[in-house]
Amino acid sequence: MALRSMHLLVGLGGVLVFLGTGLYMATHFPESYRANEAIRYLYRANHVYLLLGCLINVAVGIYRTDLRPGWRGRCGLVGSVLMLGAPFVLAFAFFFEAPRGMPERPATLLGALMLLVGVLAQWPNRALKSGRG
Repeated sequence: MALRSMHLLVGLGGVLVFLGTGLYMATHFPESYRANEAIRYLYRANHVYLLLGCLINVAVGIYRTDLRPGWRGRCGLVGSVLMLGAPFVLAFAFFFEAPRGMPERPATLLGALMLLVGVLAQWPNRALKSGRG
């Protein structure tokens, strides 16, 4: 399967998961966490982070170019792998970190960093060759 297709599949599938997490929050709130607003906000934040990861994958899937040869292509491939994995890490964080209500959220941080590094790693693959306009 081409990287473009994988980004689209993970992104669009993740949007469905995002809608499912929204439904989960609509049906399990406010009763589950009525007394703890902090947990509600953690759920909402992770819900939006999940959407961010999915939309980045959709955008990359739409605009993805072929991998260039050499280190630039390898850098782009590593970035793609990080971006493809980020929605899974963020979905995990939604279900396992948010209910704890702790300020330390390593999975959420990891997912956000995977997106950051993954997007930045695309740059060398997209950069024009030197000597071109």
